[in-house]
Amino acid sequence: MLLHDILNLNSAEPIFLAENSFSDLRRTPTTEQYLNEFERISDMSSARPIQLVDNGATIAFALYLRSQGIDHWLVLTNIISKDERFAERVRAIAGSGCEAIEIDALELRSAVIEYYSIFLANQWLCKSCAREELPYLDIGTFASVREFLHGGLEDVPGALDGQGVQDVQNKRNERLLHLLRRSLPNLPNADADVLEICCGAGGATGALRSLGCDPICIDYDKCDICDGLRSGALSMDRSIVLDSTELSMFFGREFDCVTGFMMGPIQPFSKDLWASILRESTKVVRTGGTLIFTFYAASELEFAAEVFGCCGVSGRGFENFPDLPDIGYDRWVYLGSV
Repeated sequence: MLLHDILNLNSAEPIFLAENSFSDLRRTPTTEQYLNEFERISDMSSARPIQLVDNGATIAFALYLRSQGIDHWLVLTNIISKDERFAERVRAIAGSGCEAIEIDALELRSAVIEYYSIFLANQWLCKSCAREELPYLDIGTFASVREFLHGGLEDVPGALDGQGVQDVQNKRNERLLHLLRRSLPNLPNADADVLEICCGAGGATGALRSLGCDPICIDYDKCDICDGLRSGALSMDRSIVLDSTELSMFFGREFDCVTGFMMGPIQPFSKDLWASILRESTKVVRTGGTLIFTFYAASELEFAAEVFGCCGVSGRGFENFPDLPDIGYDRWVYLGSV
């Protein structure tokens, strides 16, 4: 894992983050418990403490401990919580003889993301696999909740046939590539910071990668993220289980482009939720950055345009290649700038 590389550890050494999920890094309940416990111990030198430092600020703390009969490394970090007391407390616990390793905070964030992805893909974060309980969801990424809510799979030719699924996916990726190249001639590219929200299992992520960019992908459904990781559609160090209504709690204005493909379904009972997601997306884009979202229905696009307009976004909506046969995906597009 990247955490081993950062800490200069042998890859066979067990290593664990204190928190149980990426989202827990915001409130760090377990980290606080550990710090309180360590502060009661007068000498931690036997735990081989290591500080990870970015521009003089301590952003992580690693200790070699024995718990439940296992020797392992435990890593505490404040890269998301930004706890102002974290560095001071770590220095007091570690003492003057603590090893310090200089690192960039973004490099550590990638390592943390990879850690949770590896554990998720190996089903170590789940008491039981939902896919075993709901085998009908294994039809594939094409068989999403949207199909059930918008009329059922029987309305989509070839949906239950393996080749039909792949053909539709290929057509979708081709259409998305045309859309992105036409709408964003200078972006995304290999140097762009791109965030894809509500990514599902990564069905549309390949279009972004075909342009050379390496997006951070998030979705609230851990089973979808797990499917994408295990299929290779999503990258281990760039995929996060996260609620898109809380984007600004985990990211700053650090993205050149925020994308969301096939947002919705946006229905009367879910409008407040989707409005929150759309508003949050505007808070993590750099000034001059781009928003591009696709939708199933024109009414969903109209709703999004209204929300973005209230956020001060300058944009437009349009139909995506209306001259081509409708494949049920990405028909309506919103393109805006902050």
